[in-house]
Amino acid sequence: MSLAPLARRLSSSSTVPIFCRYTSEAIGSCRLDIKIVSVVQSAKHLHSSSASTRAPSPIPNTILSNSKVIFFLTVDTVKGLSSHDFSEVHLQVRLSSFLGPNLASEEVFPSSPVDLDNASLSDLKFRRSFSIVASTKVLNHLRQGYAPIEFFASVKPTYLERLERWDELREQKHTIPASPGNRTPESRPTTLPAMRRSETDFVVEQLHDVVAWLQICELGPDGSYLPVPVVSLGDLDAGAFLLHQGLQRRIILSLSSNSGQQLPWTDFTKVRAGNIRLLDSKGRTHESTSKSLITLPLLKEQTVEFRPDGTGLLEASALWDSSIHDSVLLNRITAANQRILLQFNFSVSVETCSDPVQFNMDAAICMRARDSSPPSKLLTFFGSTKILSKTSNLFNVRLSPPLTRSPKDLWRVDTSEKYVRGEEVLTTWKPRSISVVEDYERLVSTERKAADVQAIRAILANHRLRPLAVDALAWRADAILSKSLALWQKQFGHPGKIVLTQDSSEPEEPPPSSKKRLTEFGMENELKLISTTKLVPRKPYLHIYAHSNELEETGIVSLSGVNVESDPQKEFLLGKPFSFTLFTASNSHALAAPSAKELQAWITKLDPTRLPS
Repeated sequence: MSLAPLARRLSSSSTVPIFCRYTSEAIGSCRLDIKIVSVVQSAKHLHSSSASTRAPSPIPNTILSNSKVIFFLTVDTVKGLSSHDFSEVHLQVRLSSFLGPNLASEEVFPSSPVDLDNASLSDLKFRRSFSIVASTKVLNHLRQGYAPIEFFASVKPTYLERLERWDELREQKHTIPASPGNRTPESRPTTLPAMRRSETDFVVEQLHDVVAWLQICELGPDGSYLPVPVVSLGDLDAGAFLLHQGLQRRIILSLSSNSGQQLPWTDFTKVRAGNIRLLDSKGRTHESTSKSLITLPLLKEQTVEFRPDGTGLLEASALWDSSIHDSVLLNRITAANQRILLQFNFSVSVETCSDPVQFNMDAAICMRARDSSPPSKLLTFFGSTKILSKTSNLFNVRLSPPLTRSPKDLWRVDTSEKYVRGEEVLTTWKPRSISVVEDYERLVSTERKAADVQAIRAILANHRLRPLAVDALAWRADAILSKSLALWQKQFGHPGKIVLTQDSSEPEEPPPSSKKRLTEFGMENELKLISTTKLVPRKPYLHIYAHSNELEETGIVSLSGVNVESDPQKEFLLGKPFSFTLFTASNSHALAAPSAKELQAWITKLDPTRLPS
């Protein structure tokens, strides 16, 4: 059952087939009825709707975030399940079917079982009300997900015999027919079955570069959380957060990776803080009694984004009360030229990993009086002092395949030659081969197509077309045609002008400085302009900053094993002369220089092993 009508606040009623999970055939049908009782918007959307008349969603009548939805689900009119095949039948619905797979605890709602030998199939019914809170993850599941209605039955021997015959027929399609007599190499069949995929296929060690940004926000006078300043004394100094005593705080963690979907993270599972130490003016570290890591409560809203340029972003917020550490270092004002080191540990769930990935980073803080003023911007004019809004840390994530196979990879393992105790009782019976996977993929595709058809019918049934006069389009045809052509020819967004300059007073000489200012555009799936940026190469990474003052870091590019290419055909494809491309292990980046000489200087700078052409 598709959840698209429910996401559009539409009640629906449809008759859907019941598929056998073994043969992928429709063995019956039932009627599904979803009736929405009420949709209560959160207070946040109620206040925003009264202050603004702008539509909150491009699709009308959609469920807004954090709304409370109450609806009834009814399953009845079950047909097709014969008493010759099944003796007892019941159905059930899981709570994760409506809330998504990220539900903390599963809950199952079964119906009453029906004995088909003594009762009618029409007695099998299910009706229950559900009350859910539509968070961001729940809304994504409602728009794109499906809710299965599971039927369970006690089968009879006749049905099991039918399944065995089904196995034999399916395996015969994958068996090479043997001809009588001696077979010669010339008489071998020309069409051989597809070879089995290697058990080590795509099971290799993976390396991913991840940059983590940590931001601490304090409660402001207007009720909002504002980022505290971070004072950095140089390029190698991550900086220290200037905190005020007695204020509520929140921690914002942001992760970015150029691996994109190759590192499919889903959410932060745990954030901990602790191991407080004192760093004195001479660089010596003094331990304290507060060494335990305390779990911080995470807010429900987390941002997961995989952008078209091949990058991935994960962001979450957590509540932090410094008094829970019971440390005198966090309760008193920090002396001059001293810092307090605080360790942060956060776990990230990745789809391809059996356990969450662990990250550890230290952050320096300085406690100040509650009424102290922010640092003066005059500090930035002397030396290399910078005032930032967050601190960053680089991680090299190494994912190694486990020694034991995961359940998702068990189908690749060939255990036909391994002895199983008691297998002699099975006589000639053999397990299914790769055809089991093919049948499962066909079943999932068929179920989703059938659910999508019923969802479209429900949406179209609730969509009323406005009646038009007979001659309504006759006098408006030219205007509609002109408007359509104008929309097709219109260009949205920035025109994409790429400028590359260097911080050298002599433009004819190669740049002595390692800091360059340029504009980058990605080549993954589409041509996407990222605004004018400043790139600073600090090998083995190329740091990307939003502005030339190097205060806001937006990402990194790994230069390990980078391949720099400059091709006239690619220049013609991109429409930019003197362009070159950086090919990394996980992404590609295209840049353009203003002249051929600076193009060669850039290539030599990024790849010193490349010979000048």
